[in-house]
Amino acid sequence: MKKLLITLGLSLLCIALIGCTSNNTKGTELKDGLTAMDVVKNVEDKAPMQMPMELDEEMAKDLANLNLDDVEDYGIIKAMIINSADIAAVVKAKEGKVESVKTSLQQMLDTERNNAYLPDQKEKIENAIFMEKGNYVILLVNYDVQAAKEAVEECFQ
Repeated sequence: MKKLLITLGLSLLCIALIGCTSNNTKGTELKDGLTAMDVVKNVEDKAPMQMPMELDEEMAKDLANLNLDDVEDYGIIKAMIINSADIAAVVKAKEGKVESVKTSLQQMLDTERNNAYLPDQKEKIENAIFMEKGNYVILLVNYDVQAAKEAVEECFQ
């Protein structure tokens, strides 16, 4: 009887552990064929930004503080007018470089916070979404930040 209870207990423990770990990778990879830039363009479609502009490599280094040696793929669209803090950034870090990318995007957000002088832009920055999905680091600053987040979520599997 004691062996049966131990076996049953261990079986339940294994089932519980398998159930808890099976969803760890769910939603951390882009759907087939999508790039980080596709995701930020989807964000821009679903949650329009003021005068959006794609950041090329030089601007990604200068404005987003990205070390491109730490990046596998990225897409960043930012408002190019001084009175808007709109940002949609999706950056896939190379293995082991997520913290470096998070630091870079946090610096970008901090710069926007320091430069925001209009109350509505300060509010946007305070409501920004800064999240991680596997090796992807995502920063969203937008009036409709929930629509922006949903646009990102629908691109992941």
